[in-house]
Amino acid sequence: MTLMAVPSDTPDTDADLRDGVRYVNGPLEHQVTFSVCSLLLRDTDYDRLLASFRKFGFTEDNSEFIAVDNRGDNSFDGYELVRRCLPECSGRYVIFCHDDVELIDQGFDDLVATLEQLETQDPTWAVAGVAGGILGKGRDNDRQVAVLISDKFGDRQEFGGPFPRQVESVDECFFVIPRDRAVMGSLDLTGFHFFGSDLCLQAEMSGGTSYVIGFHLYHHGQATENHTYFEGKDAFAAKYAPYFPGRVLETTTNKVPLEKTENAGVKALARKAKKALRRFH
Repeated sequence: MTLMAVPSDTPDTDADLRDGVRYVNGPLEHQVTFSVCSLLLRDTDYDRLLASFRKFGFTEDNSEFIAVDNRGDNSFDGYELVRRCLPECSGRYVIFCHDDVELIDQGFDDLVATLEQLETQDPTWAVAGVAGGILGKGRDNDRQVAVLISDKFGDRQEFGGPFPRQVESVDECFFVIPRDRAVMGSLDLTGFHFFGSDLCLQAEMSGGTSYVIGFHLYHHGQATENHTYFEGKDAFAAKYAPYFPGRVLETTTNKVPLEKTENAGVKALARKAKKALRRFH
């Protein structure tokens, strides 16, 4: 004969059972204002970043710095950056940036004020960058981007404002997300390109928004396009084609039709190589 356990109609109350339980009954707590997360490739670049952040008000009291270590090899790509860093973060806002950005005339107080203004204007904002493709402009003939940045192409490039300006993609050199409603990147995409655009579309599908904000910095990057760029572009476009059929996404590098293509990246790279060769003949 097998005896069956019978559930209790009136369970006993035992406070000892609840020892160690953490109750969530309020907003997410933050230890610092900013968590600054960087993909670290070179110590010289990162030291310049750290020195500039310290100079412009990011201190140990209000910020923490987290470096995803790719110095030996590329252990983590851009899509993994967000997933790996977020569990380590305790800031109200999380900055994701390249190790080769430098603050030159704006700092902690400016960024806090800018984000608080954005929060008041749009409490659903999920991604805020310094460069991006303007929302809904992908089918325009001309490039439609919002930018406030200095880089190898020029000092203080500022267009597409006034800021904040709503966008559908952000450049990965520098962007911010609020930790209490952090959007996560795709698990089925890889590489170092388009992970900012991926976050913007993930935010859009969850009801969030993305912006370019008025926060000026210098990016020392080279902005190169190689086969990994085109491969990443094809994979990104193919992933989102079923969700946004017929949409052309505006980005800071190119317009991206969200459609599946056969070897489009290889063909585009070949066209670029032929064009370069013609300049020497």
